[in-house]
Amino acid sequence: MTSGKVLIVGGGIAGVTAALELAQLGIASTIVEREAHLGGQAGSLACKAADQCNRCFACVVETQMEEVRREPQVSVILEGSLGRVTGEPGRFEAEIQTRDGQTRLEVSALLIATGADLFDARRKREYGYGIFQNVITARDLDGMLRSEGRVYRPSDGAVPSKIAFFQCVGSRDEAIGHLWCSKVCCAYALRFIRAIRHHSPGTKTTFFYTDIQPLGRSFESLVESCRLDEGIRLVRSLPSKVYGHRTSTDLGVRFIEPTSGEIVQEAFDLVVLSIGMAPRHDAEELASALHILKNQEGFYRSPPHQSGVFVSGACKGPTDIAGSMMDARATALKIDEYLGGL
Repeated sequence: MTSGKVLIVGGGIAGVTAALELAQLGIASTIVEREAHLGGQAGSLACKAADQCNRCFACVVETQMEEVRREPQVSVILEGSLGRVTGEPGRFEAEIQTRDGQTRLEVSALLIATGADLFDARRKREYGYGIFQNVITARDLDGMLRSEGRVYRPSDGAVPSKIAFFQCVGSRDEAIGHLWCSKVCCAYALRFIRAIRHHSPGTKTTFFYTDIQPLGRSFESLVESCRLDEGIRLVRSLPSKVYGHRTSTDLGVRFIEPTSGEIVQEAFDLVVLSIGMAPRHDAEELASALHILKNQEGFYRSPPHQSGVFVSGACKGPTDIAGSMMDARATALKIDEYLGGL
């Protein structure tokens, strides 16, 4: 058995930021990450800079990962998962399952930073994800930018001439029981659009939305820059359906034109679905094991301070990189306060 101060479950941006903050406070921690690498969802995001930084914070994630690898106060267990937890606040005994077997840690506090799942766009069959080649998700678009540094149509690799962004895919949707706003979707879609227009000025983009949700200090200037760009159209109407053929380049998008109120259909050659966040599929398992309550949406509530169990980041509800980091730093200070009272 090895001993330490804090066990952090989840090696995404919240878990890593909390570990670095704890290290500055002189508190050792162990991160347990189920994947083979740190970073979580945020670790796979691409830079969305246009003519200047768009403050997407993807570069900050890379920096945080490098710092935590060099930090002697932080131990990392990859491809591991939390098993049984016994003991009492201030003296927990946790079983960690790894590919090499099982290890046991004795810690004073636990921090849960397991993040959130992304909505499966296949559940919105009317939009054709998984059916039409040129319907992709924002996460697919991130992958394009990270791996190839450009946006293209999956059907033929060509630069798209007209792109439609659909907002609220998997969020604010009573039909699927997801009534919450995922908060981050408007900001990341508009940052994508600014980056696309900068690198490919001939590409026209349309942003279909219900409400534009502000996020971050620079958001208003981001929206204004999009409104001033003649190649960007903001349409307050969510499309009802996408039409096309599996091998077709063009896609028909049907929506209500907000000015006339008429149902129209317009052709695009790439559709990007801005998918939202949802509670992790295994959230109930961990909540039950550690007696963590959940809100009506299924995200974790912060346990009582004296329990010795803390939660941080997107497992508490949708948030962006900057929000996760701020919450992680605040949670690290709470842990420091808790440990000082033992």
